[in-house]
Amino acid sequence: MSSLFSPLTKNIGIDLGTCTTQVFVEGRGIVLSEPSIMATDERNRKIIAVGHGADDLLSKSPETVKIHRPLQHGVISDYSVTRTMLGYILNKCVRSVQRLRIMVGVPAAASNVEKRAVMEAVYQAGAKEAFLINTAAAAAIGAELPVYDPVGNMVIDIGGGTTNIAILSLGGIVVSKSIHLGSLDFNDAIRDYLREQYDAVTDEDTIEEMKVTNGSAILPLEDRGYYFMGRGLGDGLQKEMAVKSSELYGAIGRPLMKLLDVVRSVLRETPPELAADIMEHGIILTGGGAKLKGMEQLFSQELGVPVVLAADPELAVVKGTGIAILEREKMAPLIEGAQRIYRRRF
Repeated sequence: MSSLFSPLTKNIGIDLGTCTTQVFVEGRGIVLSEPSIMATDERNRKIIAVGHGADDLLSKSPETVKIHRPLQHGVISDYSVTRTMLGYILNKCVRSVQRLRIMVGVPAAASNVEKRAVMEAVYQAGAKEAFLINTAAAAAIGAELPVYDPVGNMVIDIGGGTTNIAILSLGGIVVSKSIHLGSLDFNDAIRDYLREQYDAVTDEDTIEEMKVTNGSAILPLEDRGYYFMGRGLGDGLQKEMAVKSSELYGAIGRPLMKLLDVVRSVLRETPPELAADIMEHGIILTGGGAKLKGMEQLFSQELGVPVVLAADPELAVVKGTGIAILEREKMAPLIEGAQRIYRRRF
């Protein structure tokens, strides 16, 4: 019976991230990359904007407009909003007559309840078939690591709210961990530093730009100043301020040390023969958070292992989900379908 529907079936891979949702469509590649945000009018409960449109409303929305961020640490925190957002995104990406088969990346630490929530949201958004894959495994596939070879492959995917780490070999996951820490925590560290040292606050876009342009995971050679408009907490007045690169380095270093501790714990759990492969071939960094200046140098220095930043690191997971849905029979050990998720007991 499934063969009757195959011409109309469209395979889709989704990276449902805390900050960004990205969609891969069979035959078209990556067709969407937008913030995981939705804006609604509280007076009539209608959707005003999703993605970039909702993001533009963040700093200038009236009291009647509510901004929703339905994903926290890579899992669903608001099921209803996630379902609605997914439905909007899928309608934007594919024709309504098509039968949808969807693969979604989920963190290693996601509970079975959280996995079921993702599945339910995908089904409610219009999928006829749904599958899940470990986010780190998807990143490894998207980064074109030889996951089916008899060697150890290590990937660290640093997302907005979660970092996923995995060792893969012979088409399976040997060790996998995730931590609720990502690039948003780097922003939080900068915000806390400005409060403590300058008694000031500034908007999210400024902090993000500050991190991207002057932030660094290693001590910067040039201690440049970043000038911005901040509001004093004491007097409430706007004034021009400056923060140096070395200060941002110190602030971001706190969450980075926590992240390195988790990576070390994964390496300690790795079988010796695979650890030797990683020492030889190195670690691949993926995710938007991995683009922080000096990230690969920091990991290499602290771990004593070669570290490489993947090409287009922020796209690795969505590429991996797209490849996995197209080659799901070959990649069956890495994939969880509805039958496996729903037959589990708590």
